[in-house]
Amino acid sequence: MGMAGSGRMGTDVKLRMGLSLTILAFLLLNLWYRVATIFDYSRVVSGVFVCLAVCSLVVIVFPRLLKGFLFAFGASFFLFGFRGYDIQSQVFETVVVFVALTALLVNTRGARSTEQGARSSQDSSHLLDGRSHLNRQLLVLILCYVGLSVLSLMLLPVGHIVKDFWLFGWKSFFLQVANAMPNSWLYPLAGMNRLLVFLVFAVEVAKARESRELFRWIFIGIFVGGVFCAFIGLLDYYGVVSLKWYRLGTTVSPGALHSTFLNRSWLAEFILMMAPFVLIGFMSRIKGLWWKFLLLASLVLCEVALLLGGARGGWVSYPLILFVCWLFFYFTKEGRLESFHFKWRDLVKVAVSVPITIVISLLLIFYVIMPLSNYVKEDAGAKGSKARPKHSTAYIERQASRIVEPSGRLKAWTQGLDVGREQPWFGMGYEAFCWHANILSKVPDSYYVVNKDNKHNRVLDTPHNIYFQLFASGGIVGLFFWALVIGYALTILVVDLIRNKRLLNVPVIISIISFHTYGLFQSMQYIPMIWMFIFLALGYALTIDERVLPDSVRRASGWVIKGMVVLVLIGGVVYFVGRGSQDLADRYGLKVYAEDQDWHNYLGFYHREKGPAGHFRFQEKGG
Repeated sequence: MGMAGSGRMGTDVKLRMGLSLTILAFLLLNLWYRVATIFDYSRVVSGVFVCLAVCSLVVIVFPRLLKGFLFAFGASFFLFGFRGYDIQSQVFETVVVFVALTALLVNTRGARSTEQGARSSQDSSHLLDGRSHLNRQLLVLILCYVGLSVLSLMLLPVGHIVKDFWLFGWKSFFLQVANAMPNSWLYPLAGMNRLLVFLVFAVEVAKARESRELFRWIFIGIFVGGVFCAFIGLLDYYGVVSLKWYRLGTTVSPGALHSTFLNRSWLAEFILMMAPFVLIGFMSRIKGLWWKFLLLASLVLCEVALLLGGARGGWVSYPLILFVCWLFFYFTKEGRLESFHFKWRDLVKVAVSVPITIVISLLLIFYVIMPLSNYVKEDAGAKGSKARPKHSTAYIERQASRIVEPSGRLKAWTQGLDVGREQPWFGMGYEAFCWHANILSKVPDSYYVVNKDNKHNRVLDTPHNIYFQLFASGGIVGLFFWALVIGYALTILVVDLIRNKRLLNVPVIISIISFHTYGLFQSMQYIPMIWMFIFLALGYALTIDERVLPDSVRRASGWVIKGMVVLVLIGGVVYFVGRGSQDLADRYGLKVYAEDQDWHNYLGFYHREKGPAGHFRFQEKGG
């Protein structure tokens, strides 16, 4: 080994160590943030925190347990179908931090042993290849999107936020950030932290040895948890058990199946994301008719829960997902990829399988589940036992009749469109839609008010569409960046599937498609657990070497990345010029860009509230 090679190896090791220390510091700061915000919430939450710490330590000492740890992590996803400021989602983010920290420390131990082995054998290639190779092009694409999002935070009143931090104290300030509603300027800070945590998690798992196998266990856990979620959701729907206590006592859509989710639409999102992972079971080495029957029964059970949930977006999206699942199911045989050349009879099989699956689900609902539930309730002497089946039938018919009535969604979408039109190229700031919409809805000359007739009477938390959410956050450039990230990920997954016959790519591809199909009807960032799905898929795609692509495609991607870096720098200048959104204030003749034109005179005070004696503000104790 030459001196140049030795020096390069040493530099690579130092860079990796420096990056690992930076990520470690970020995760430890997040643990500090979590201790301040949720540890004292209740004994149960404190117990979960301590249990996670113990489990992480055990896995770090015994790395072979990492697969089981990640399986349990995936199986817990169904417990976290809540908004980012709900305690359940805050616990979920804490779980992600612990798992990411565990993966980081396990990777560090593995890297040290690899380094020692390389030094003892004086083989630099052993050191450089001992760790999983990340797809650098995809990683840089993701970092460009994240970098643009981070820079966009300059559009918030950063100076005021920093001064409040010192006046309130770290614990009170962290509580404000963690519990910030979407109409607060602190909400984007929580969203940005979440984005970085999810990215770190994806990268650390992708860097691990046997990384694809680790992702496989996460996906299996998600599917197992999803099937259980559908099952207990049916029990709750027909009164056998009650989950209202877990849903914070709230049912947003009376008569709909919610399971452990606060909203039926979020349950539909989850089912659509996790359903493709049933294909992992069909690809497994387990044979026998009973196994296939069990997998198909699980798929039908999930579809029954989706139908009873009544989310129109789920009903519209699910047939497409079923079609793609059956399509890939007929691609494979005996656990291997057969051919992409279809005959007419193969297409007929797929076309017939989808409606058959749906019909079976409907028959189960109306002729098995409802009568059985009715019988059980009558046997138990329950009152109103015959009302639920009739109510369920009417509810499904009513929701089906509304599928062709998109007016509600159109009004939500135009909110996102008109907010984004204020700064169409680089957007209004990451996850700042609701904050801007509340301000602009009171400015007479804004796009929002000029076109007020095509909107809801109140400002929604999100525009109920991931594409309008991306547009409002990062403008055309941000939306373009996201399209490049997803397009590249899908491309490399498909090419790797064709060349290397890696079947695990199949459910990941379908899950990405599901995510962006349902994204037409929801802002996927609003529910942290749902947002996490896309980072799991991107993390898995990071494990695929870019060299699987043709040289011409990689060269073109390189030029695209250089252009993205330039746009990130331009975006930084644009955000700096408009820092604090003062350019919008000047455009509309406002003293400051805010609903409350006096907020900047009250450092260390909370937002203005209205009481019986007029408006007042709370100040933090000791502030």
